[in-house]
Amino acid sequence: MYNLENIKKQLTTNEISFLVNIDRRINIDKNDKYYYYQISGINLASITNFILNIRNHDIVLVHPFISIKCRHNDPYLTLSRQFLLSNNSNSNLISEYLSYQLEEAGNDFKFDHDELDYKLIIKYKRVYLDDKFA
Repeated sequence: MYNLENIKKQLTTNEISFLVNIDRRINIDKNDKYYYYQISGINLASITNFILNIRNHDIVLVHPFISIKCRHNDPYLTLSRQFLLSNNSNSNLISEYLSYQLEEAGNDFKFDHDELDYKLIIKYKRVYLDDKFA
């Protein structure tokens, strides 16, 4: 058995809480509008600021990617599958994870990410979790 409130408090605190790994007995309403939060590089202070601005009891679904020009029609590189955050989430964990993902992308696609002038863009929306069988 699981406790939904405990799950909400522990989202991305010790490990990244990927959307695909959330218990199937939990209903996730994803009908809200997406917004974008732009950060110059992978910056711990800005990631922390983003997390601290999540309202109490809100859950946010994020899709992180990088872009050079920050225009929606231009190419971008997705850094991760979607994951869930709350204002209890660990900004150090997120920063380290995204830095690792960028390093891996650089290795896979043969570019030096330290030489790039890029923006980290967090595409996010508020989601609602509830028990499917309540």
